[in-house]
Amino acid sequence: MALRCDVCDKKTAHGDSHIHRHSAWRYKAPRTKRTWVPNIRPVKVSVVGAIKEVKMCMSCYKRYTKDGASFLTSKGKKVKALKGSELVK
Repeated sequence: MALRCDVCDKKTAHGDSHIHRHSAWRYKAPRTKRTWVPNIRPVKVSVVGAIKEVKMCMSCYKRYTKDGASFLTSKGKKVKALKGSELVK
């Protein structure tokens, strides 16, 4: 299963990592494949009548600890794990 944030939908990114060799500029810099993996952690969120577990990245978690549960429902965010329930601060 791929790592994906339930709040912001951040997922694993793929790209190239390259090294610039300063000794000989006539050679092309070698490139290798690499991935950037988001820091996903399970977080327990209190919902009316139950506690649900949401997978969120640490940037969303920092915002969640600052703003509270209102962050999860603001600006059109639709968290799949909290669908159809009201949040409690």
